[in-house]
Amino acid sequence: PFYRKEWSKDVNFCGFGSGAIERIFSIPKLSDNILPEVTYRIGFPYNLTPTISKRLFVFGTSEYQTIDKEMLLLGNRNLAYKKLPVTIITPSNWSKVGFLNAGFSDEQVKVIPHGVDLSIFKPLDLDLRNRYRQLLGADKNSFVILAVGAMSKNKGIDILLSAYIQLKIKHPELKLVLKDQSNLYGFSANDLVWLYFKDRGLDPYSKQLSEVISGIIFISENLDLNQLNGLYNAADCYVSPYRAEGFNLPPLEAAAAGCPIVVTKGGSTDDYVDPSFALLIESEKKCVGGQFFLEPNLDSLIDQLSRLVYKNNPNINMDIAKSYIDKNFGWGMICDDLIKTFWV
Repeated sequence: PFYRKEWSKDVNFCGFGSGAIERIFSIPKLSDNILPEVTYRIGFPYNLTPTISKRLFVFGTSEYQTIDKEMLLLGNRNLAYKKLPVTIITPSNWSKVGFLNAGFSDEQVKVIPHGVDLSIFKPLDLDLRNRYRQLLGADKNSFVILAVGAMSKNKGIDILLSAYIQLKIKHPELKLVLKDQSNLYGFSANDLVWLYFKDRGLDPYSKQLSEVISGIIFISENLDLNQLNGLYNAADCYVSPYRAEGFNLPPLEAAAAGCPIVVTKGGSTDDYVDPSFALLIESEKKCVGGQFFLEPNLDSLIDQLSRLVYKNNPNINMDIAKSYIDKNFGWGMICDDLIKTFWV
């Protein structure tokens, strides 16, 4: 069962096309008389219970470099992890540290990054890109900043709002697009923006702030993957001033779609960023209550965004970026690495 009933496929469309869904349901079930060689569990909370197969793998992430009790099934919370016949598959070196901190051995935790479906996430022709921009109310003079994901604190959207407000005053052509996952988590980008102003005692109805808010576009409905690629294409940059992430896939998808990215330095995205498509936000690593996270520097974020607005970014080259992502983060290559791990 899903961790939350709101995650049901009847409520939340997964985004796969009909061809992908048909392939998934065409996979034959294992016959009852055949013993599986490998069990790979992908679910939440994490299930470490031994299985009848020869080898057990469990996918997991540790955004804050810690494994708390809520992340494990009830019967798994007091186990001696080093003694378990299980291998953890996690997508970044940052995330791996959390499992080591919890007591797993280095040999038990394998880092296999996420990848991008390059048949879907790719640059579109100029006419189609402009059509997507028009849907956002953007024209040729607009500069569109995009962020996609849950509007939770670890995403750092509050920091992005602070940077946007300061830059919007100087650059009225800026637009901020916030695509949330409120159907999954029950908290929208619109909720976050109004809470941001309330917590800071700001009046959103003042003349200056009302103009700032008018440049924010909210998207809450689920998109299919081709629509998501269109959204990435419509943006002039993708920004993720995150505090804690297990991998952070959207910036990599955005880069594959031809969109430069601005992400926090020092975290999970260090595993895949390249100067050809990424500018980095300086950050400070902190620990509160046993949870480790990064605090992005607001001035650094503003500086990096300004470089993109003024086109002062000589290292950005999306042709080189495409080649780099094709070579290192295509899904076929990632799946090959996963299969090799299963059979070592």
